[in-house]
Amino acid sequence: MSDANDRLSTVRTTLTIDDHVLSAARTRAHRRGTTIGAELPQLASAGLEAEASRSGSTSIGFPVLPEVTGHVITVEMIDEALAD
Repeated sequence: MSDANDRLSTVRTTLTIDDHVLSAARTRAHRRGTTIGAELPQLASAGLEAEASRSGSTSIGFPVLPEVTGHVITVEMIDEALAD
């Protein structure tokens, strides 16, 4: 059943891929026993996630602040800050 779902979300296209990227995908596919076609989307997704982490923003552009344990910001605190 998951194979049918995977096929529904897959788009086939023609891409120009740099030699070093193709080589990395080929090596990874060989090491994992998969195909280059299976590895390229995973590598692309990992790159996008790493970029989002470095930029500190979500996919819709809002900054993501690091969590501070024990520090909670309440609606009242926001209202007070906006009133100043």
